[in-house]
Amino acid sequence: MAYYSLVASLPALQIGDEPSFSTEEYIGTCAQWVTEREEQILRKVLLSDPDIAPCALCTAWNNIEIQLRNAVVRQRAQKLGVDAKEFIQTHDDFSGTIEVIVTDAFTRNDPIELEQELDRGRWKLAEELIGQDPFSFEKVLAYGIQLKIAERWDRMDVHKGKETLEAVITANTEREAHSDGSD
Repeated sequence: MAYYSLVASLPALQIGDEPSFSTEEYIGTCAQWVTEREEQILRKVLLSDPDIAPCALCTAWNNIEIQLRNAVVRQRAQKLGVDAKEFIQTHDDFSGTIEVIVTDAFTRNDPIELEQELDRGRWKLAEELIGQDPFSFEKVLAYGIQLKIAERWDRMDVHKGKETLEAVITANTEREAHSDGSD
């Protein structure tokens, strides 16, 4: 089924821009247009609702995410000199593109740049789900995935992150000071 009006009404998204609405609001808007089953698929993929029966699109995106996370595990394990086998999850299908995305991301020295590169890869992989019809349900789903990515980056705040890091370091330092004094 084609969703011309819905897709045409969606504002452009970019990583780093503030989205016009949340993922939950997006699903609510889509519910007016899509079938009940498609709404369930949106909830499954975008909100990780475990109660919905699997579907081909859910499985495809899940396989993408698992392969991407496995590739990240292998990269980190290699840097740490650890065997990654116990952390690898099984998945169907294999994408050389995913391996290239992760390998390229790990050439970045800055952790933020690495994460941005991984999310740019996810963005591209979501686009690839669309196929030949830019007004299909696959486009509706891909847009939702991209919205989640944009939301994630919009929530990141350097100052808040520094405050959180300082609080963790202070708490750990205080804990160490108390444990060193009691020995």
